Amino acid sequence: MKIELNTPLARLSHALDYIVDNKVGLVGNVVEHPVEIDSPRFFRYSCNAGNTEAFGEYRNFAVGGGAAITREMALAKTVGEAVERYCAAIYDKQEFALASYDEARFDCIEPAEFALYSDRQHEYAHFMFDPFLNSSRVRWVPATDLHRASTVHVPAAMVYVPYFFYENGDETPITQPISTGLSCHCSLEEASIGGLCEVIERDCFSITWQARLSRPQICQDTLSAANRDLLRRFEQVGYRVFLIDIRNESGVPSVMAVARHHGHFLPMVVAASTALSAEEAIRKALEELAHTERYAFQIKGEVPPVEPDPEFDNIAGQVDHVNFWTNPEMTQHAEFLFSSSERCDWRDMENFDKGTPKASLAHLVERIGETGYRALVCDITSADVRQLGMVAVRALIPGYHPLFMGYHHRALGGKRLWRVPQQLGFPGLDQASGDYPFPHPFP
Repeated sequence: MKIELNTPLARLSHALDYIVDNKVGLVGNVVEHPVEIDSPRFFRYSCNAGNTEAFGEYRNFAVGGGAAITREMALAKTVGEAVERYCAAIYDKQEFALASYDEARFDCIEPAEFALYSDRQHEYAHFMFDPFLNSSRVRWVPATDLHRASTVHVPAAMVYVPYFFYENGDETPITQPISTGLSCHCSLEEASIGGLCEVIERDCFSITWQARLSRPQICQDTLSAANRDLLRRFEQVGYRVFLIDIRNESGVPSVMAVARHHGHFLPMVVAASTALSAEEAIRKALEELAHTERYAFQIKGEVPPVEPDPEFDNIAGQVDHVNFWTNPEMTQHAEFLFSSSERCDWRDMENFDKGTPKASLAHLVERIGETGYRALVCDITSADVRQLGMVAVRALIPGYHPLFMGYHHRALGGKRLWRVPQQLGFPGLDQASGDYPFPHPFP
């Protein structure tokens, strides 16, 4: 989750001189990318965080990036993403308790609460992960249950990234370590909001895609002037943008933005965002769309096309997912996203912004609890980052549907994929017929 600030440099400027340095900084090589003639007019930055392998066991995912209509916001997003990934890579496995759920003498989230993989997936001979059972030995780390204000333990593999499982090791390989729920901000409350919103966003998108839901489109003629301006930036270079209401039962504003082009080079690009308000969710979805559009453009220009494979065995990582949808012949399989005749007004979405981060977080946590789930946060802030007044967290909502990379590693376990569509009034799925048989387009 990128850092999201109302006045980003005003709150970050005191720390930038300490964060950014090409030789010894947490972040270096900050680059502003030029706006190409065929690119939507957004400021875009990239950077590299310091290599955590220099003082730890694991090398972080170092690259950060962000896009916005101001340099300040784009820079803040870029630095925030790099810092959160930096913090997520600083850990020592040996400090974490190794036990099964049945063996643990501390409060843990029961394995069955997590939405992971189906029994059928685990039956494949070459499937990478084992079932997460009460007898599975994993390493546990403490998290805060925000509703109960209590400590509960979760698998370390769902908190830190990168996280490696070793063949014949002492830990059960239970899931694909992903970045969903990582968030960096200037306070614990704001970072927690950002992380929880990203978990909700991925749940909304994954269920929409895997259940093949045709969701209502957001009326664009009622958008604020600021968000209409963002739309025009895409339209000026030949894109038509669709804004789709992908809220699930929590009602937290969640928007998918899809850009389609009449040309054949980059026919479809997808992004999404969940935020406290619909105004913010739309803006962030469009900013993410601009960031993803250039990423997809780069992939199309530098990576060979994905070869046809009816089993999608060659869709294994993030680049493969994006590259698959740069083929114009594939876009027919995403038409369901645009087929709903229903329209909605963004102003009808509930506003979760209650004036202060503390009040807004409390309302968000309460709503998550009303859907039957627990909002958890792990503070993963490294000592050096904390001294700079920044906070990094990993947020989790056990049971919410995750977004995994690799077609054969998509989540088919848990309950929400098979129940939420019906709750929302759609026909829904059953496990016998399975989910939508095409790789998702999410970056």
